[in-house]
Amino acid sequence: MKKKPSFSVVACLMGMSFLVLFSVSSYGQFDGKVASFIVADAENPNAAELELISRLEEMMFEVEVVGQNFVTDASVDGVDLVLISATVGSGTVAGNMPGLADLEIPVINWEPFLYDEQGFQADNGGEFNTREIDIIRDDHPLAAGLPEGLTTISHVEKAVSYGTPEGDAIIIAVNMENPEQVVLFGYDTGAAMAVGNAPARRVGTFLLNDVADDMTEDGWMLFDASVKWAMNHEDSASAVKQTASHAPSEFMLYNNFPNPFNPMTNISFSLPKEAEIRLSVWNSLGEKRMTLVEGTRSAGIHTVPFDASS
Repeated sequence: MKKKPSFSVVACLMGMSFLVLFSVSSYGQFDGKVASFIVADAENPNAAELELISRLEEMMFEVEVVGQNFVTDASVDGVDLVLISATVGSGTVAGNMPGLADLEIPVINWEPFLYDEQGFQADNGGEFNTREIDIIRDDHPLAAGLPEGLTTISHVEKAVSYGTPEGDAIIIAVNMENPEQVVLFGYDTGAAMAVGNAPARRVGTFLLNDVADDMTEDGWMLFDASVKWAMNHEDSASAVKQTASHAPSEFMLYNNFPNPFNPMTNISFSLPKEAEIRLSVWNSLGEKRMTLVEGTRSAGIHTVPFDASS
């Protein structure tokens, strides 16, 4: 497991010295949750699947990798999230899981030939080659804070999944050359689909067979957002202002240069990915004055005000 970072800076306000401590308690927020990842061959996941397993583990999931020949409706009993890789044979999974469409568990799927089996649309989905997708809705959590317009998801051109979801699908991103081909979409619990209503949150995404083995930071942000939204996870409310939508490259607590005669200052820190953090202030006697931030925060640069007079 990666070492959890911690940082400190010293500030002088109104003639008093304060030590600001910043610690990252974990890289994710799904400790104790189980994700079932259905792949073609559980003994030999491909490079992209290994990257996805690692990402889920960083989010603190316990990941159960299940081969397509061994998955059943019963095999996902008790899990918190189901993910389906496009390496599977759609007919094999559909045959082994006749209750797939009715699972009352969040499902993230990028095998487009299962989109009809899940009730999203009347026919199969498909694939096309690209490095970019077109975000057409940026006001939904599935967009990961990325702006409308073209977003590069892979460093090289890859085949990506697409669907044509019907009903009350939340459409986030499409093929820039054919907007009817939807590469990222979701259904909220109870939302109307082509067939029936979603029994739990559903996400269809662009990963296909091997996008994740050379994915950009924006691509990973979209994957993380899919997981968080599917799991109905929301960041804790706080007074922290996020000042950047793209993730920095490292954890950092920034030096600030406050006016020593002014009790107010702003403390900034950056996160390369969502993490559980704590930001505390201690005085020169080693006494803890207050905790400014504690909980889950998203990737980006954040700023929180500190009033030394309080």
